[in-house]
Amino acid sequence: MKKKYQLKEKALAYSKDTFRAGWLTMLKTLTFDFPLKVTPFDFIVKEEGEYPEGENYYLYKLVKRNLNTNDPLIVNFLKELGVKDYGYAGLKDRLALTVQNVSLDKFIGEKLVYHKIGKYFGLLFVKRIAFKIKTGFLKGNRFFINHQNRLFNTLSFSLNYYDSQRLGKNVSRGRRFLKGKPSKKWERIFWINSYQSFVWNLTAFEVVRRKLEEYNRKGGLKILEPCRVEDKRVFHIFPCSRDKRALEEFLESLKGIKIPLVGYKVKIPPWLEEIINPILAKGGVDVEDFRRWRLKGDWRPLVVEVKGIRRYPKSLSFFLPKGAFATVYIKQLWLLEVYP
Repeated sequence: MKKKYQLKEKALAYSKDTFRAGWLTMLKTLTFDFPLKVTPFDFIVKEEGEYPEGENYYLYKLVKRNLNTNDPLIVNFLKELGVKDYGYAGLKDRLALTVQNVSLDKFIGEKLVYHKIGKYFGLLFVKRIAFKIKTGFLKGNRFFINHQNRLFNTLSFSLNYYDSQRLGKNVSRGRRFLKGKPSKKWERIFWINSYQSFVWNLTAFEVVRRKLEEYNRKGGLKILEPCRVEDKRVFHIFPCSRDKRALEEFLESLKGIKIPLVGYKVKIPPWLEEIINPILAKGGVDVEDFRRWRLKGDWRPLVVEVKGIRRYPKSLSFFLPKGAFATVYIKQLWLLEVYP
């Protein structure tokens, strides 16, 4: 009991020193001001996946703008047509033009279009498939981003942080629900997942800081430094420099590192426990809270490879694996343009 108490006290002290008044608040800070989503056509997403053929479900292409994948406008429209089982691999950006695959348990025609002022979605039949679409079928997404005649540099790797689409105001609400009575309501699970993502980000920031110190120590110079990029209600820590070669080398050195998305079945190694436990302690959370909600947890790579990079007259195109945020990658490229 005494040892457990000492560990808790140590965790709380570390939390106060590192995450409240420590290095995160002392970094050079830049405000992200790139005009990323002025119109839906500035940010286009095309989903890529594999779907075994069969006879159980109908595969449709869902094309939408200014709507979430699970927006009541879409869900209720499908219900009125008799659809009872609507499947998709992930929620695509609302403020974008997106193309993704969805599965329906009923054939609703070859083509359906709904158009309202400011909002649009269309459904195009593709083929019959064997299973309802879930996350496992998704390979990743190809993005077409309006580069605004900027973003002249590219990088082959991107930090795999969660961004504002997943975080924002959902974090505090998720932590509050996590401490309450378990529920099967989708919205509450989503908010708790946002808190998990927030903890993952804070853990990843500390890992990146330590790896930057190692990298500079090996080189004998302060080649890269951590800096803070703020975007409305969220922030991220990036390696900053005008030296693109050094940035590429550093990001590639992070390959193979995975950070846990905390849950009751994830066994966290000691070197990560000393980072994660104080973060949870600061929020008044422990692993038992995740057990009550039956949230197993998972592992997420610290960096992902960016493939198929192409520059067009109006857009920058690239492919990211599932779960990776294009907005995080764009922030890295933006830093290469604006970092003093």
